[in-house]
Amino acid sequence: MKNLIKKILREQWSPEAIQDLKAFHPELFEQETTGDGSWRNPFDTPTPGNVPTQSYEPRTERKGHQHHVVPVPKIAFFKAAELLTKMKDDAWFSENEDGGQATYYRGLDMETPLKVVGINNSGVEDKVFWAAFDNREGLRDGSITNYDQLYLRPFKRYEIPMYETARVYKTISFIPKIEAFSSEDAQNNIMYDEDGTFHSGEWYSEPGYEESDDDWETTEGPNPEGDIKQIGIVYDEQQGLNESLIKEMGPSPEENDIMSELNDLVQSWDGCEEGMPVACRYKNQVQELIDKYKNLPL
Repeated sequence: MKNLIKKILREQWSPEAIQDLKAFHPELFEQETTGDGSWRNPFDTPTPGNVPTQSYEPRTERKGHQHHVVPVPKIAFFKAAELLTKMKDDAWFSENEDGGQATYYRGLDMETPLKVVGINNSGVEDKVFWAAFDNREGLRDGSITNYDQLYLRPFKRYEIPMYETARVYKTISFIPKIEAFSSEDAQNNIMYDEDGTFHSGEWYSEPGYEESDDDWETTEGPNPEGDIKQIGIVYDEQQGLNESLIKEMGPSPEENDIMSELNDLVQSWDGCEEGMPVACRYKNQVQELIDKYKNLPL
């Protein structure tokens, strides 16, 4: 909700008015930071102007002894998707829908439009591809003009049954017992055993029998076994601003909640009651925004 409020304020208020509002309500402008700076949990500072890092697998960069998520601006993401639809034809998109190889190579083929907007090797390549794939008609004819109008697929989690075969090399130690007239006869009868009497499998239950895995090698690489199963959604889809659909459905429960919270904010605006004319003017302006956006999509 904070991001939405700030977006409305930036559109409607002057920078000076926003600075004054920060003084009265700094909690509206607080920025959350996640992560501890480690390689597995790098620092991540979400901002409204960047693509949510939970919606793809972001790249990280090291700064000193700390690791940070590389941000991707929404405007750069949109421009990359737009360029890709204009540089690649429908045949290319069809071929890469299931390229039969790691998606890394598809990203290499998208290098030019990504480099132009400065987001190459950011981890967002797959998200750009599917944004361009799903929105290419609107991106080509100009009916989609910004990030918020894009339909963006959900980022899902799958499990895929696999199998592989391996050959294990073991060292087996055992102590067979044999009757003989000399140590040489005993050793020869065991070493040149034609009946299998002294093979290790015949002595596994006797004292002194031990096994240890020394090495193993894969005889065949991983292969799928069974059906792929979706087991969750990491980040939900973003539908874009389909105006006709929004008007038909009306405001969502979340939007009504936002209006209620904005209204609560105005009602608790103490500065105005203390005889501060500037704060009263800002309170009235926020109330006008509430009236303007009420029952309309934000």
